[in-house]
Amino acid sequence: MDKAARAYTEFKYNRYMGELRNLHKNPFDYVDSAGPHKWSRVHCLQRRFRVMTTNVAECINSCFKFARQLPMLTLAEFIRNMLQRWFHDRHRAVQPMRHQLTEASHLVMLQRV
Repeated sequence: MDKAARAYTEFKYNRYMGELRNLHKNPFDYVDSAGPHKWSRVHCLQRRFRVMTTNVAECINSCFKFARQLPMLTLAEFIRNMLQRWFHDRHRAVQPMRHQLTEASHLVMLQRV
């Protein structure tokens, strides 16, 4: 099911769901009845930007996937470095901005006025 949820094309989604149906009928029926638009990337009505959750804690937790086995001090240093890099990269990215919105958002706002 994970492969079906992350599939970018309907062809791959159908292939993975077919495999799930053949191997495990009850879970297939359950996720199919829930509605694929709720959990599959290809059927999502909105862009998800490669993120399969809206929970920020889960997103950050996935960044620590390989670091979880580190000793506590090393893990804390890893987290500090990661966050510092994120803030630095975003700060550098907004320096050339001329508006409070991104350039694309600013253009959309101008078109609406």
